[in-house]
Amino acid sequence: MEYSEACSDIWYLLENLEPSELAKIPKKLLETINILKIDGYTPKIDLNTPLEEQKISEATIGLISFIYNNYLGTKEEKEEYERRYKEYIKSSKEENYKIEFKNKNTKYEVKENKMIKYSDKSNIFLRLLQKVKSLFAKK
Repeated sequence: MEYSEACSDIWYLLENLEPSELAKIPKKLLETINILKIDGYTPKIDLNTPLEEQKISEATIGLISFIYNNYLGTKEEKEEYERRYKEYIKSSKEENYKIEFKNKNTKYEVKENKMIKYSDKSNIFLRLLQKVKSLFAKK
């Protein structure tokens, strides 16, 4: 339902584009949006108010962004979008791996975006060696 509403809002915006701008969007995409939109839907978008000031769904924002950046934006705007998108992905990946561990002896490894915990019960010799090191470190 959310995507149908988003397609309806997008269709409303597309109806108000200049024909030269509308021609830049592939016909197959336009047909898909037309099929998915809700007939008789009252759009939530006000053409007299900047999009940033409107309360529209994330799906609608995503579709607007996709269409603008792939078909309507200038080369410079596309490059700026690509740069900002890469920065966002990089920062979100860094945040995903900021983890604090309570037990410093537990070993972890990240494989295929999953954290794997190795057994706390490591080799008895290594645990004994760590205990001896900790005794000397306190003095």
